Amino acid sequence: MNTRLLKLSLATLAVLMAGTAGFAAGTDQKLHDMLPEKIKTAGEIKVGTEPQTPPYDFYGEDNKTIIGLERELRDEMGTRLGVKFTDMPAQFASIIPGIQAGRFDIGMSAFGDFAEREKIVDIVNYMLEGTSIIVLEGNPKNIHKLKDACGLNAGAVQGSIPLELLDKQKGLCPADKPLNVMQFPSNDQIKIALQSGRVDLSMDTTGVAAYSLQHQPEGNKKIELVPGAQYAVGYQAVLVGKESNQLRDALAATLQSMIDDGSYAKIFDKWGLGENKLDKITINDAARFADYLKLD
Repeated sequence: MNTRLLKLSLATLAVLMAGTAGFAAGTDQKLHDMLPEKIKTAGEIKVGTEPQTPPYDFYGEDNKTIIGLERELRDEMGTRLGVKFTDMPAQFASIIPGIQAGRFDIGMSAFGDFAEREKIVDIVNYMLEGTSIIVLEGNPKNIHKLKDACGLNAGAVQGSIPLELLDKQKGLCPADKPLNVMQFPSNDQIKIALQSGRVDLSMDTTGVAAYSLQHQPEGNKKIELVPGAQYAVGYQAVLVGKESNQLRDALAATLQSMIDDGSYAKIFDKWGLGENKLDKITINDAARFADYLKLD
């Protein structure tokens, strides 16, 4: 190669390198370009999350590092977008106000998509989730549907969707087989009530329950999910401020790219949530599940 050609080649290489400067390996420039300038400049997306919902977001063995399905989705999105997703642990109820106040760019903490919620934030739906029935191992009360709870004692967390479902079923039970619904501050207390026989069944988010039941400590009575009985099925989603259309659309496009190339499915299968996958990412789509409190 003569000197002139060598100089031209080096110049061309320099231009190409300049065009990709600042982009980490794996960055999709088209997705990166969709981000608002504020995010590009900061190089990060601040995430409000409550790391107490395994398998979605929870602390690992060091009690410092957040792990889980949602964390792995964020890692992959960050690679493609060329920015870092910075987790900012917070109480669940404070996350939406934090998005509105600008403390968080997004909320990602096992959030559902509901019509009322769509009025105050935009919602990127990335998976399905539901509520399942939990019983003692072996299902001694022969509970297969929620209607089988009539005449029994059931437990649910205060202010939860499971409580709404059980109260609704309570109103449908015959007078001679009343359903007694008991409220508890936490799922941990319900598990103790189940193991002691104080309640015959409970309800919880399917993914959270499935993970916790796979990691039950030895020595206690085992509890299990009732297969084939799922209620309040709807979306689980990422929350974004109403003024953040560019960020919302960038996240949706990134998640869809992960579905299209199979990386999304690998994460879901790893965490045992393959049945909750979507084929298409949607935005503000709560109307699809308007009857999510439907019973048997």
